[in-house]
Amino acid sequence: MSRERGLRSFLDPMRRFSSLLDQGLVSGGNFLTIAICAHALPLSEQGKFTYIFASYMALLLLNVAGIFQGAAVRAPTQESDSYQTSLARLQLLQALLLALAICAVWFWAGAVFGWQATAAEAGLLFAFLTVQQLADFDRRSAYIFSGTRRAIYSSAILYPIRIIGLLAVRPETASQALLALIISALVPAAITLLRSGRSRAEIAQPWTTAIKSHLAYSRLFIAGAPLGWLWSYLPIFMLGIMHGKEQAALLASIRGISNMANVLMEQIETKVAADWARLRHGEGGHAMVSAVSRLIRAGMAFWLLGMAVVLAFGREIVALVLGDLYAPHWHLLAIGWAGYGLYFLVRLFGIKHRTLGANQVEFIGNLSGVLAALAAGLALIPAWGATGAAWVYVAVAAAMMIGQVRILGRVSNGHGDSPPPNHETAIRHGRSLSPSPLPQAGEGGEGSLREFHVNNGKIIANE
Repeated sequence: MSRERGLRSFLDPMRRFSSLLDQGLVSGGNFLTIAICAHALPLSEQGKFTYIFASYMALLLLNVAGIFQGAAVRAPTQESDSYQTSLARLQLLQALLLALAICAVWFWAGAVFGWQATAAEAGLLFAFLTVQQLADFDRRSAYIFSGTRRAIYSSAILYPIRIIGLLAVRPETASQALLALIISALVPAAITLLRSGRSRAEIAQPWTTAIKSHLAYSRLFIAGAPLGWLWSYLPIFMLGIMHGKEQAALLASIRGISNMANVLMEQIETKVAADWARLRHGEGGHAMVSAVSRLIRAGMAFWLLGMAVVLAFGREIVALVLGDLYAPHWHLLAIGWAGYGLYFLVRLFGIKHRTLGANQVEFIGNLSGVLAALAAGLALIPAWGATGAAWVYVAVAAAMMIGQVRILGRVSNGHGDSPPPNHETAIRHGRSLSPSPLPQAGEGGEGSLREFHVNNGKIIANE
């Protein structure tokens, strides 16, 4: 027993370090992608690239909401292989349809924002959005079904190749940058394609039935995803319409520096969300709430340290990362970091209550953010340009927090642990009255907790 405890105490920090390493590859890769393009591309082409990246983020939010948020909570109760295959097929369908819709918008209506894509640009954009979504599935699903190490392999295949390619090509147009991005994502995208074509267990539900059940559970997440993208990018697009795509590129590029904190922030949505779900199922809501409190204290300490660094060396950081053209606007970084501290609390609050069953909390928070973005954007951006748009993000985060707290106050009790099942209910659903140990984040697969039903005397796993 002591040997097992010693091994667990050694492995737990290793898992956390592995997860940070993976997110470092992803956030660092995205950060360097934007930085390299900011150095290499003219500001007008960087404006196009800003719109391209904003379009990708819209699809990423839809995929996180439609696939991964629900999967992180439901996976411990599903048959692992069949559920993952069903989700891979859903991802393939979403990738094609969403990429086509985005390309149609830029091809037919892009002139509103100062960039109407040509047929060649739209074709490259479609290819990038499709393969990148499939590549994201390979990595994100690993946290739920395989393990952190598997996620690292996916990221290590993609992002170093992407950065090396961009440095080698030194793109002069957004189209050249897109080509490098497409090539770097091909291998993990192909792995997702192979996964979607795998056969499923005979006892499993038809994959269309399984997907309907998954989407029904995720409906509030899906409804909130467009709202999440809107408050994230409305200030950028409003700035582009009112002051040109060059100003939009300026703000988005500098905000990209503060987004390096996503190395830690995305841990909440990938590893931490899965850990909290398993902790709640295994040890109860009180243990999960204690874990949330510890993370809040650590996160705010990191934010305060970051603010001190930005205020002391902000101009030098911007000049080093993006170049002298951006350095006079370093104050946008300080404003962005101020908003990031509020957003950290908002995101933690939302995921905590999602895991406890209050799915509407995040939806109302996102809706509040959109309303704040519109109101503050119309008030601040016309007169203050990029600086006004930066302050809009602070107003958005504050409005989201207020909205989440207010809706939670109106919801009745019942967000904590469900009452333990009585003996008859436990036998009927094939569950033991004593809690079973659950795997750590990403260790799903063979050890995942599954629910069962009885059919003609046979115990059958639910999809």
